Amino acid sequence: MSDLRPTNDTQHRSTVPLCAATGAATGSAQWFLEKRGEDEKTPVFHHNNLRLYICGEETFKQIATDIRRAQHSIDLVCWGFDPAMELTRETADQWPRGDTWGDLLLGAAQGKFNNGKPVNVRLLVWYDFIGSAAVNNMPGYKTESLYERSKPGLLFPPSPSERDRREIFNSHWYRDVVAGKQNALSLRTRGGVHDDVMTSLRSEASMNGLGRIERLGFEYLATHHQKTIVIDYEGDKPCGYVLGLNSVTDYWDTTAHKFDDPRRGKSWEGANDAEPGLKPYQDYGCRVEGQVLAAVCKNFTEAWNKAEGNGKGAGSNVSREFNLKATPANLTRNLVAPHQSAQILRTLPATDGSEKSIHRLYNHAISFARHYLYVENQYFQHAAWVKELKRLRGEYLAGFQKGKLGMADVPKLHVMVLTPTPERKQMVPRTHDTVTELGHGSSMPNQTKLVEEEIARYDAVQEARRRSRDPLMIPPPQPLSSIAQAYKDAGGGKDDEMARKALEGQFAMRSLVASLWTFDTNWQTTQRDRLAKLDGWKKSANYDPNSPGYAGGINYIKDLENQLLKARYREIYIHSKLMVIDDSMFTLGSANLNLRSFAVDSEINIASDDPVTAKNLRERVWGQHTDGKFAGGVATDQTVMAETFKNWRREAYKNFKKKALGEAPSCFLVAFHDDRASSIRLG
Repeated sequence: MSDLRPTNDTQHRSTVPLCAATGAATGSAQWFLEKRGEDEKTPVFHHNNLRLYICGEETFKQIATDIRRAQHSIDLVCWGFDPAMELTRETADQWPRGDTWGDLLLGAAQGKFNNGKPVNVRLLVWYDFIGSAAVNNMPGYKTESLYERSKPGLLFPPSPSERDRREIFNSHWYRDVVAGKQNALSLRTRGGVHDDVMTSLRSEASMNGLGRIERLGFEYLATHHQKTIVIDYEGDKPCGYVLGLNSVTDYWDTTAHKFDDPRRGKSWEGANDAEPGLKPYQDYGCRVEGQVLAAVCKNFTEAWNKAEGNGKGAGSNVSREFNLKATPANLTRNLVAPHQSAQILRTLPATDGSEKSIHRLYNHAISFARHYLYVENQYFQHAAWVKELKRLRGEYLAGFQKGKLGMADVPKLHVMVLTPTPERKQMVPRTHDTVTELGHGSSMPNQTKLVEEEIARYDAVQEARRRSRDPLMIPPPQPLSSIAQAYKDAGGGKDDEMARKALEGQFAMRSLVASLWTFDTNWQTTQRDRLAKLDGWKKSANYDPNSPGYAGGINYIKDLENQLLKARYREIYIHSKLMVIDDSMFTLGSANLNLRSFAVDSEINIASDDPVTAKNLRERVWGQHTDGKFAGGVATDQTVMAETFKNWRREAYKNFKKKALGEAPSCFLVAFHDDRASSIRLG
């Protein structure tokens, strides 16, 4: 017999038969959290149908269909809610382009889709005065439209513009719901629990690196970040969703990620000020039927009953009892074979149950990664997680050595990370910490320069004291900042290529970090005016291409040329929270890969160990990102996976060069790069 000892406390100890002839043993991987006591509130459910959707068009279209089918109840938890957001978009004309959140929920509450019988709609949204004012996650809530504020009492006011009409719609929708004018439609809000944050963070190993500004940001800007829907929980055809997508208009996009898709909306409709229109977004949703819906509904019900009511439209508490070990029969009545197992994971503040199962699952699941570990996440900002991956990988290799096997026998683990340009400059340090752990620190060259200069100053003082006959005459250097110390701890200072070779030699790991970008194939048309201006300047009699500058030292011709090059590319904002491992498990939902999602904000994810679903998802996603060329095939075959990784790496770096030249890329993949630097951390 072979005694398999767990590498951490989330794994069960197991005993498996050992072949006397070959010395081999075969065991099964435990992908879920199944620790007695701690994980009983997040049990594994085996009878479910899961359906995965990529990007907003697919996801919101299905949500709209399910809302129209609702007969009893619709319960939503949102980070933000824009009543004017269209879930379906048939045209690219002015707003509204299709069914809006506000009209769909109102129609359901009024019985328009249910033979006149009202459906109980309950909407729970995060709202904090300071935080919400900064991100505008509830446009129109507690405010009048600018049109109504600026045109009071006019006998003949001008007709409202498209923007005015949209703002008026939101303002009136919220006003009527809060006032209780829609009997079956209720709204409650909840703010971040500030007192819980520091208690939660103290138990985190990475707490020591927090600066004062970052600590204050966590403490006073904690959010409720969960996004779920439950429809007809007590009905004949219950279903629900676990989402990464937010219910505000920026998050609608197609899998094609066109450079400029008018259906995404105009810049003023969302939080994006860039032109043309709202930018491309990548994210996911999981539609669920079956037993796991009980955990999703329980999460909503407990949060709703604790939330703050505002006005007559706050509705009443929900009376539901939950026994997660014996779920209602109606949840499985309409399931079709095959069934998929699933588990709901959460991050919750102490007042809501003090749960960190998302963080624990992320640390647990990577212990079984053997062929590929695919991460697609908005914030790749948790160096401690990469360190844990390397620690677990080291234990795995130690087992090979005990079995008298060499490194040639160890399957290579291909770590593939897709993450966007950090949305704030202050997020650069934590991203830099994390990519440096994987041997990609030079992808953020100016942050590397900043910390290396600090370390060089520190080392110079230390060396001067060492050489001095009287070291006490030289004051000791200031301690390294947490940013510089993290860089040193990650092996900073090594050439990236050397760092990656060391990663492969020591841990049998290969790594890639990339982003997603789309290209304006019609740039000669969309940039016609600026191209004509450039051509006119170049044809002028006094044009000198070698001149150092015109008009105050600025070479406006070269400046315009650079602008035109940049204008051909547009980043696809990765809002995803996806991890897939070895075609064997996946998790997605609201949680980012950072300390905030693991310990501060409330979050909810779903995980499944269904190999067919995981494989299909991986093939669709990898195919989408590589224009169908490198979806991975049999990704658990080492030869196939090595070839896929090589192709991804080649295309990412080739497209990085093409982007600098303004040439068309082969696919969305572009090697990750950020030239910014910051001495302030925000996570």
